[in-house]
Amino acid sequence: MASRASTERAPARVTPTRHLVRPELKRELWLSIAIVTLAVAVPLVAGSTYWLQAMLLANVYLVAASGLNILRSQAEQMSFGQGAVLGVSAYTMALAVGVWGLSPLNGVLLGFTAGMMAGLLMSLPSLRVQGYYLGLVTMAGALALPEVFFLFEDQTRATTGVNVLPSAINDIAFWQVDWLTIVILACSIGSLVLTGVVRSSRFGRQLRVAGASPEAAATLGLRSGRLRLLAFGLASVCASLAGVLYVLLIQYVAPGSFTLSLSILLYFVVVIGGAGTIAGPIAGVVVLYVVPEVGLVSLLDYRLLIYGAIAYTVIFLMPDGVVGGLRRIASSLRKKAEPGGGIALAALLANAPPAGAPARAGTGETGAPLLKAENLSARFGRVQALDGISIEIGRGEVHAIVGPNGSGKTTLLNALSGLVTVDQGTVWFNGEDITPVNAGGRAARGLGRTFQTPRVFSDMTVWENVDCGPSRKGASTDWIEKALEGVRAQWDGIAAHTLPHGQRRSLEIARALHRAPTLLALDEPAAGLSPAERQELSSLLRAVVAATGASVVMVEHDLELVWNAADFISVVDAGKVLVTGRPADIRHMPEIRRLFAGVTDVPG
Repeated sequence: MASRASTERAPARVTPTRHLVRPELKRELWLSIAIVTLAVAVPLVAGSTYWLQAMLLANVYLVAASGLNILRSQAEQMSFGQGAVLGVSAYTMALAVGVWGLSPLNGVLLGFTAGMMAGLLMSLPSLRVQGYYLGLVTMAGALALPEVFFLFEDQTRATTGVNVLPSAINDIAFWQVDWLTIVILACSIGSLVLTGVVRSSRFGRQLRVAGASPEAAATLGLRSGRLRLLAFGLASVCASLAGVLYVLLIQYVAPGSFTLSLSILLYFVVVIGGAGTIAGPIAGVVVLYVVPEVGLVSLLDYRLLIYGAIAYTVIFLMPDGVVGGLRRIASSLRKKAEPGGGIALAALLANAPPAGAPARAGTGETGAPLLKAENLSARFGRVQALDGISIEIGRGEVHAIVGPNGSGKTTLLNALSGLVTVDQGTVWFNGEDITPVNAGGRAARGLGRTFQTPRVFSDMTVWENVDCGPSRKGASTDWIEKALEGVRAQWDGIAAHTLPHGQRRSLEIARALHRAPTLLALDEPAAGLSPAERQELSSLLRAVVAATGASVVMVEHDLELVWNAADFISVVDAGKVLVTGRPADIRHMPEIRRLFAGVTDVPG
């Protein structure tokens, strides 16, 4: 929040071109497409059946790994079960065609459906557990799959495996190219394009937010569980598609083809290649499949050891994976500085409609408080964090909550935002009882939120950080949409990780304003700011209220800022509100005077 930024004029409005794939990703996408095409074309021209088969199987694994790449990098979900999804799809199709006598088309449909059902089963634990716990649960599925095949040996032909006869898809389409080669190459390219499109879309950004910070996602009105299921769905589509392609290519399946090692291979293909990059799975397939399985075929029995050795070496030397490491080396050689810059919220707020215009926030009964909380209580173990707190926040005002550390200020803000469920009490917002409504529902009703530690996603641009939430239904956001559209091109060229701390605060506020909140809740917005930035923040809060008509409630330790910016102050201690009033009215009250020792600048 550099002081210079507030005096800048808003840049001239530029209507940016919408891209299905972001411009900086297109070069990587085209290079990736060229690599997979050449990998298939060279053996075809050379007439090498062995290498053609190896490259086609590598492309099949690439399809599955690309889906896992989206799941791992965008949604930050850990799954060691995608090999099992591939295996269920492949085995079901093989049984349908080779044993049950169905047509190849029906076999493909049945196998794909079975794979999707297995993927859904794998995704359900993500609603309850995260991180390594989720990885262990999905690993259990991969471990159990071969045992299930052998348990039902009479139905699965587990001992002998299942052969699938060639079909019309193996016929020559032109020259020496059969239809299967075309289909596998098309699916491989399609999975790369899908990765680029998801990374460039608002949906992809929402996956990123939900994976990195479920609390921030909730306060933006996002449903993290639903987004995780959708991410697993995309990964399951790719794995199921890879399963049916595997059967069409290999024409034989057996339980030994779909052990835990396949799931581990797919996971490390993403990690070693470079999670979050389009070309990463290609590099991972080359390092972990093409080299050990084809180039070192005599060491086939040691492939798990080889995977581990390669993984250790690459992660030690290149923590971001092969592609990420090469990109970092190239950037250091070019000595190209990351795009930087500042964001000026004051200039944006200058575009607001005049006071009283219909586009301003704040609806409901005139004169009634915007938010009213009565008798809120919350206990965490033996700690009574809130002890019968009641508070009212009026319309178009800045309301500060102050008090010593551990007094319950942030817990109160979380209870108002829906991030904490109270044991008793009622919260009214715009005349509606929202006590049973979760954080996402409260966000949809117009309650915005920022955090003590700014929730800024460093691998995205400033604009991507702002434009990562759903539009709020029924909100009049025309003026803020137009104002933000005018700076979109500029902000989309600024890497979020280059912003100083103060500007990160501004970014969080801009993201909240993008959804036209009726009430903006800020948790220690001045923490870590310089004196000049704190002064600017004080002016900014008043500008937000004046420009949007929204109310602001903030938890803050900087009492100078509170005196200058707040219309009302609530003093909290031991989970209770001691007093609420205007700064000048409560300053000399004996019971709270100790909190304001040394503060002399009182307006009015």
